[in-house]
Amino acid sequence: MIVVTPAAPVHVEEAARVLARAFREDPVMSTFVGGRPDDREARLTHLLRVVVRAGLRHGVVDLARAEGDQAVLGAAVWSGPGRRGGGLLDSLRDAGSYVRAFGVRGLRRASRLEHTLHAARPGEAHWYLAAIGVGSAGRGLGVGSALLASRLGTLDRSGAPTPAYLEASTARSAALYERFGFVVTGQVEGFPASAQPLTMWRAGARDRDLARHGR
Repeated sequence: MIVVTPAAPVHVEEAARVLARAFREDPVMSTFVGGRPDDREARLTHLLRVVVRAGLRHGVVDLARAEGDQAVLGAAVWSGPGRRGGGLLDSLRDAGSYVRAFGVRGLRRASRLEHTLHAARPGEAHWYLAAIGVGSAGRGLGVGSALLASRLGTLDRSGAPTPAYLEASTARSAALYERFGFVVTGQVEGFPASAQPLTMWRAGARDRDLARHGR
């Protein structure tokens, strides 16, 4: 059985490492960090450490483990409604991590790509899935589904009509999100043809109920 619990600051490093392993071959993340394939995981760890810390400050980070085991198998980073920010590269406190992730020459490219993703986000208040990934030890165990079901279930039970939004890196990941009520709404331009993220939207529980009943 997979158990999902909220993360705390003490879990930042482990969550970042798990996400970095999961995203090593991801086309969108690879476009962001660039560099050689053999150092990509290290670069991603620096970037995702910042993402996890931001999730703890402005949203929630969920961790998935096998029941009775403390090893983190997967993680999901959510940013709360109303938190849009100005882009990953606007925080001076994380400047060192960004340089290690992108390299000095890659900072401009990464800033441009982040701005492109930011501009594509809907104006309506929403929960934003900034990152979700499953490490090699958790693959095939339903970890990704458990992470999605846990947080989306919490949102639906809250009674608030807040929707959710994400960008899918691949058709395979988009198919998983569709099983949880997300709908493809478009494609983010400005990325290479092989790495164009799909924008996906999940209406709030109330709106989904109205749509099902044809109202």
